[in-house]
Amino acid sequence: MLKSILSASLILLSVAGNAQSDKSKKVKTQYMQLPSYDVSVTSPSSIGIEFAMNEVSYGTEKLKDTKSKCMPKGGGLKDIIEITAYHYEVPQTLPESYVVAKSLDGTIVYAVKSSEVGASSVKFGWDDKMKQSLCEYWQAAQLKKDWASKATLFKDQEAEAYEEKIYKKAYAEAVNNVSINYVLQEFSVFTAKGKGFNYSELDLAFENALTAYEGISENGYNEKDFGILKESIVVWEKELASADLENKKARINRKIAKGLEENCTRAYFHIMDYDNAKKHAEAFDKLFGNMSTTRSQNFELVAKRIRLQSVAASKNKSSLNDIAALNAKATAEKGDLAGKKLESINVERLKTDYNTLRSTQSLEVADEVKQGEADAIASGELNPYQKFYIDAAAGGAGVIMSLPPSTLSGIPELTEFPKEICQFTEAKQVVILKNKIASIPAEISKMTNLKKLNLSNNKLTDLPAEIGTLGNLETLKLANNPLESLPAELANCKNLKSLVLKGTKIPADQIKELQAKLPNCKIKI
Repeated sequence: MLKSILSASLILLSVAGNAQSDKSKKVKTQYMQLPSYDVSVTSPSSIGIEFAMNEVSYGTEKLKDTKSKCMPKGGGLKDIIEITAYHYEVPQTLPESYVVAKSLDGTIVYAVKSSEVGASSVKFGWDDKMKQSLCEYWQAAQLKKDWASKATLFKDQEAEAYEEKIYKKAYAEAVNNVSINYVLQEFSVFTAKGKGFNYSELDLAFENALTAYEGISENGYNEKDFGILKESIVVWEKELASADLENKKARINRKIAKGLEENCTRAYFHIMDYDNAKKHAEAFDKLFGNMSTTRSQNFELVAKRIRLQSVAASKNKSSLNDIAALNAKATAEKGDLAGKKLESINVERLKTDYNTLRSTQSLEVADEVKQGEADAIASGELNPYQKFYIDAAAGGAGVIMSLPPSTLSGIPELTEFPKEICQFTEAKQVVILKNKIASIPAEISKMTNLKKLNLSNNKLTDLPAEIGTLGNLETLKLANNPLESLPAELANCKNLKSLVLKGTKIPADQIKELQAKLPNCKIKI
């Protein structure tokens, strides 16, 4: 039996009333970061790392003074006096710099902009320890004299010190990114709490996951802890399948579901199943909708990391099957994997390399996302119109396609109302404008929560009788369609308040008859 690590130290997060809530505990662990090239073909030790920085420049010095505590020559502590002393503050323009790592064949495997252009200042005649002007400069004339002879050397030393600081940090980060490397992280694992329900299975999955993450922290990636995380995932996914997102008092409500989706995302990420990690990350994002919170914003960084590691994993497929070997490489001394240092003074060349890699990575991530989406649609796991399903502030959740079909908008050219949209049975509105929809399927009857349907500027010639089953429909806009008649069943939409028929061919007598049956509906022709 795995050790229990639940304790009074659990961080309990409560909500008002009797609603079920989540509880969580932070865990410190690590994840394996894969490089963006195949380590079975290219050895990290063969990677060359280049660094280049533009020159630091300086502005005109400005005379400053401070009240400095100074000791006269030959005096003691009791003789310390406060005097006015002077120093120069020198404006400093900090340059951009780049780090680029390449394999022996010149392939760029890592590149980063290691510093941005910025403004700062340095001080000549300053005592850093005492935070005051040097006592020897109690006369401004002496400061000016020394500055004249020492300014060039001072500026060179300051510039060299800044470059060395940026270089050391950038090189260390490059080493971490061109080798298989563990990255420390801290995050929360979630379970549930509340009255009237048994959460013992969830608590055990929570407990086991914490144990697994601690094991990974101590021993790196290993099959034992992977197995434990997989067992916890099974429990979390089973509970998510029973979630009732609209009922705060449900055993698995929206708040608890958020935590379980986050659990699944992170666990799949750690066992290097990036496809499932992406699916749960998307589900987590949907639960937050358009809300902007620290938690959802931080999670976007996790989603970005998943996308990048998914691309890296696709290049290291042959190595992922041997976790023990990967762990051995990741825990090896960095000195053996760091690659060789190459100095460079050609900033523009490295800048070009940097932009080239960024462009390549963006395309790779985009292709990865596109392929994943295509696979999910083909398997039936993802509705192809999910990306158009928006939780709009005006009108509520629904499918919004208000621009004409184009590559830029991503909106496809439609000749019929897609049956897949009818699967969004909770939708409050559907808006598809300026397209070529000529027909609506009988499956529209499934959308019983629909309040607004706007299909203006399409190619509709008729409506199905099933339109009359939409009892909650309040607004129906059909402007600029070649409609010649309306089904009699439309009169069953007793909540209809607005019907727009401008630019149609509906006979006046039919409109008059419908108006008599729907006296509370304003018909615009």
